[in-house]
Amino acid sequence: MPIKRWERKPVNEAAVGRIVQGLKQQTVVARVLAARGYDTLEKAAEFLSQTEELSDPFSICDMDKAVQRIQQAVADGERVAVYGDYDCDGIMATVLLYSYLESIGADVCYYIPERDREGYGLNKDALSLIHKDGISLVVTVDNGITAVEEVAFANSLGLDVVITDHHKPREQLPDAVAVVDPHRLDDQSGCQYLAGVGVAFKLVCALEGDEPLMMLDQYGDLVAVATVADIVPLVGENRMIVRRGLELLQNTENEGLAALLEVCGMTQRPLSCDNIAYGLVPRINSAGRFDRVDSAIELFVGSDEPEQLAQGINALNEKRRSIEDQIVVQIMEQLEQDSEALRQRVIVIYGEGWHHGIVGIVAARMVERFGKPCIVLSLEGETARGSGRSVEGFSIIDAINACSQYLVRYGGHNQAAGMTVRTAQLSEFIAAINRWAAQHYPEMPQQVVHIDCTLSPKQLTVKDIQPLSALEPFGSGNELPVFLMERCLLQGIYPIGDGKHLRLRFCGDDTVFYAVYFGMTPEKFPFAIGEVVDLAATVDVGEWNGELRISVKVRDLHISGLDYGQIHHSEQMYQRLMRRESLAPPECAQVVPNRDDIAVVYRYLRAKGQLKAAADEVIYAKLHGNISCLCKLKIILDILDEMHLITCTSCNGSKQVAVVPNPARVDITKSKILQGLESGQRP
Repeated sequence: MPIKRWERKPVNEAAVGRIVQGLKQQTVVARVLAARGYDTLEKAAEFLSQTEELSDPFSICDMDKAVQRIQQAVADGERVAVYGDYDCDGIMATVLLYSYLESIGADVCYYIPERDREGYGLNKDALSLIHKDGISLVVTVDNGITAVEEVAFANSLGLDVVITDHHKPREQLPDAVAVVDPHRLDDQSGCQYLAGVGVAFKLVCALEGDEPLMMLDQYGDLVAVATVADIVPLVGENRMIVRRGLELLQNTENEGLAALLEVCGMTQRPLSCDNIAYGLVPRINSAGRFDRVDSAIELFVGSDEPEQLAQGINALNEKRRSIEDQIVVQIMEQLEQDSEALRQRVIVIYGEGWHHGIVGIVAARMVERFGKPCIVLSLEGETARGSGRSVEGFSIIDAINACSQYLVRYGGHNQAAGMTVRTAQLSEFIAAINRWAAQHYPEMPQQVVHIDCTLSPKQLTVKDIQPLSALEPFGSGNELPVFLMERCLLQGIYPIGDGKHLRLRFCGDDTVFYAVYFGMTPEKFPFAIGEVVDLAATVDVGEWNGELRISVKVRDLHISGLDYGQIHHSEQMYQRLMRRESLAPPECAQVVPNRDDIAVVYRYLRAKGQLKAAADEVIYAKLHGNISCLCKLKIILDILDEMHLITCTSCNGSKQVAVVPNPARVDITKSKILQGLESGQRP
């Protein structure tokens, strides 16, 4: 379990007092607002306001040109194609624009490229096919802003293109009839936060020329789902769009959405960004991952059999989960055999025939498991195609760009990227990206948990927590608040969900409470009953059997009283040693153990006998008064393992330490690890 850095936001207590008094808010709400920069009455009141208005769609560059060309096409009976994308944002944007154009009498069709065969965005073969089909106007949604060559090709065919997108443009814009993208350098609309579906929604509002709120009432459910899916900031109009969209979803008139909500088991509970993101969105995305986008489009634009289509999409999601789990198992088996790969700054793992639509999800799981940037590639003969995910503070796209000589194609942003590597140069690519990481990040960034403010367990009451609903909807840019609860005694550990999750009992501030730790198994959980820990957790109010109750979900745990900044630095020193990188002389002196150090650790382990799922930080917490740093402790464990005094085994990412019964007498000075360290290098 990687050690995460907790970043606590400073809280202006004077601002908290002003918000409590001036806006009559509970203290916990005021603390969150102040911590997030809403530290004046004006800022806080504006954020809490429910009366935002949608901006004029014509404030976006080229919107007038787009409207004029589309209206001309409708009036003249031209065939129009909506050209979308295969993720949830692209699918919903396609459904939105297609449905609207059909409703006003347009001769409209849609085209979404196959993920595996065509890839993302406009391509010349598709444009040729569209042109041959008698279409004279293509309107893109969620793509097109970088398609300079493709638009030029369309122009050569006599095919007009209107682009609507929300991605950042390159220096040259495509020579389209209209380029509607709030990220244009000359755009002053302030709508850069919109998802692709949000830009398409603005186009629909402009085409309708009526009160935008009427369009929101008609299409808000579609727009909200895609806005949540694309993880764009829930600021500005996005807050209003998602808030209204969630209300509409509760009793949606879209039969496809209603059927999918039924399949997800979400019809009888209040909807939030969280359950949309983990319930609806993965299922919609699964259609794109398996090149079954037509099923999703048909589901949402209207079908005689919505229940059957929803069941089919749900089955695709189950298939996705199964394939994802299979790839994860194969990766863990590889990493068990290849400890060198795990020690690298950037983990690169590859295998034959891994599904392209799923490796990105797997890469994200690897980042969460190991706390490092990870790239997962599928081998396909002469090329390997896949995705990378990163931790906050490490730009994966910069790292990949620095190794572009080994790549056929690539693209992405700081936290996620896709790439195709030449198979013959995989080893060179792995070495090059790790060299770049070593040069730019001698000490790798940690995963970060952003904490809003402290919370006493005594405040875990419906009265104190329910007012947090004023901050909804929660999502990207307005995350569910994370609270710090300090010095809590762990009193109980209970597996739930077939052992896939844990329910934990704590006592803090003379208050007993329970918390759920999703995705944490008993085998991986490093703490024991009796440990005093700090919790980073989210808190909300739910209804069970007609009664309102508090729900606490653990984001991370730290042992109280430890300096986790020092622990992370020490872990980085250990990893550098494992990669046979040199340490400065003062660092070497700090980490090389003597006989007394080794004896202290061995006596502790012998008293314990066996430590199941032992995290090194837990052992260090017990011994840090005697052992100067975590790196030294880990080296001692390696030495004891080398000398057959203990066994250290790893299973599914968790370490198990056991003392060897009745070991042979050994001379610890004969340890090759110790000898290597004393000579200035790690063997």
